[in-house]
Amino acid sequence: MRGEYGDEDPLRIKKWFKRSYSVPVTIVLFFLLFLYPAWLYVIDWFQYIMVNGLSSADFSFIKALSFILFLMSANISYMVLSKNVSLSRTIEKQDIELQMNDKKFRKFIDDIPNVAIQGFDIHLIVHYWNSASEKMYGYSKEEAIGQKITDLIVPIDNGKELSEMINSAMTYPKFERFNETTFVTKSKRSIPVLSSYSNVLLPGTQLSIFSMEIDLTERKMMEEELIISKDMAEASNIAISKFLANVSHELRTPLNSIIGFSDLLANGYAGHLDEKQGKYAENISASGKHLLSLINDILDLSKAEVGKMELHCEKVNLRLLLLEITESMNISASRKGITITTMIQPDVGIVEADTGKLKQILYNLVGNAIKFSNENGAITIKSRMDQGSLEIEVEDSGIGIKEEDMDKLFKPFSQINSFSQKQYVGTGLGLSLVKKLVEVHGGKTWVRSEYGKFSIFGFSIPLERIE
Repeated sequence: MRGEYGDEDPLRIKKWFKRSYSVPVTIVLFFLLFLYPAWLYVIDWFQYIMVNGLSSADFSFIKALSFILFLMSANISYMVLSKNVSLSRTIEKQDIELQMNDKKFRKFIDDIPNVAIQGFDIHLIVHYWNSASEKMYGYSKEEAIGQKITDLIVPIDNGKELSEMINSAMTYPKFERFNETTFVTKSKRSIPVLSSYSNVLLPGTQLSIFSMEIDLTERKMMEEELIISKDMAEASNIAISKFLANVSHELRTPLNSIIGFSDLLANGYAGHLDEKQGKYAENISASGKHLLSLINDILDLSKAEVGKMELHCEKVNLRLLLLEITESMNISASRKGITITTMIQPDVGIVEADTGKLKQILYNLVGNAIKFSNENGAITIKSRMDQGSLEIEVEDSGIGIKEEDMDKLFKPFSQINSFSQKQYVGTGLGLSLVKKLVEVHGGKTWVRSEYGKFSIFGFSIPLERIE
């Protein structure tokens, strides 16, 4: 073993021991210099006993025993030394791993984007400053580390809050705090941040406080824009409401006069009219009523859009209401040979609801069913109560709706192209108004259809049954 170290590469005895046996040379020398002479002293003592009465055989036995004990002690010493060396190497390996993990962790938090992280002690001296802090506040690591955090980014008026936070961090083992505050950059620009503080006691170091911040500048700007937009929308709603009130008065007043006087003419109150004149008067009245209905729909839709539509709830017998609508719509349905059937479940009774708006919803749905049903067709109105909600469906045996036209339903002034629009005249407001009226009640609408066969329009409104 020693032959590998020649004169051209002289090694001291310490180096030789370390490379040959990996045992500290001082321990080996201690064993050679002190333990072995001690055993020699024991052997001499046994020799003295032999001279004074023990036989040479006994002395040989004792000497052999002493040598065995010497070997055992040497082996034990070697084992202890080996164990100590192994433990030392394990600790050294763990230290290296800890250092590597520490480097990885520091690199990880240093690379976190848009989250500024600083570490400082109880005296506010910065000892950690990540890349996001450099970008957010303008100070480099070299400029920040070793400086007081209050001299860098924390404004003077936040000093008291920071002192209270440090006292809490020293008092409580697990300390965390979140708040919105304002920090300053190197260029003295104030920025709103969401900050988080926590205390960390690292091995072999004093208590450290870590601060993390997220820049809220963009979020604050968005909030301000939303507030401005909200204010503008509210102002616009007020303007629309005033406009609708004026339009409602200005349009309805002359229309009511036209309708009233045309009815008087048609009924002969202004004198006898021949058949042609009577027909003209009826057309004027019908057109005026249609225009008034259209204006009312537009006004109601506009009110619903701006949230100005109000509910006027009262006790209403749903069974009687459905029968009333069926009877009134039978007149126009009979002209096309269409029959209207109602299927009212026994649990449909008296509820608290807005009678006028319920009628408006049903008249629109049944009117559409009549318009788009084929001659000699059938319409069924189904109603039931389901878990505190009124559900009504109007089914027709009409033209149906194509799949690609489904998205156009319930949109204002939108008509589907499944059939000629000249054949089915309308404004496209009916279903959109139905949807808005149902939503005002807190309900929902739906449709199922098969092109060329049938359509089912339904809605549900949360209503509490009274009787």
